[in-house]
Amino acid sequence: MTTGIQSAITDFRIELNGKNSSASIVSRSVAKGDSKQYFFSVINGNNQCKGHSACDAIIMDRAMVKAVPDVTAKHVDAELIHEAAIGKIAGEQITTLMTLGLSYEEAEQEIIAAFLR
Repeated sequence: MTTGIQSAITDFRIELNGKNSSASIVSRSVAKGDSKQYFFSVINGNNQCKGHSACDAIIMDRAMVKAVPDVTAKHVDAELIHEAAIGKIAGEQITTLMTLGLSYEEAEQEIIAAFLR
C-alpha cells in the first residue's frame, strides 16, 4: 500500500528455461493520496513451461497505478498468461457494509484489508 506522495516499483524478470518449469507472480496493491505504483513483470518461456502474471490494484484519490505485463514465448509448448486489473472500490461494497453498521471509513478499511489478504 502506498499513500501520500510515496511511490513503489515492483520489477520481476523470470526466465523459464527448464522443461516443465513454471512460475506464478501475483501482486496486490492499494494506491491512495497522490502516490504512484509501477508493476513490471517479464516472463520468458524458453522451453515447455507454464507462466502466469497477475497484477490487481485498488486506486483511490489522485493516485496512479501502471501495470506492464510482458510475456514472450520462445518455445511452441510455452503457456504464458498475463492479466492486470486496476479499479476503485465498488460503491455497492461500501453500501453493503454500511447497512451492517460500519461507517464509510470502516467499510473502506475492511474492503482494503480483505483485498490485501
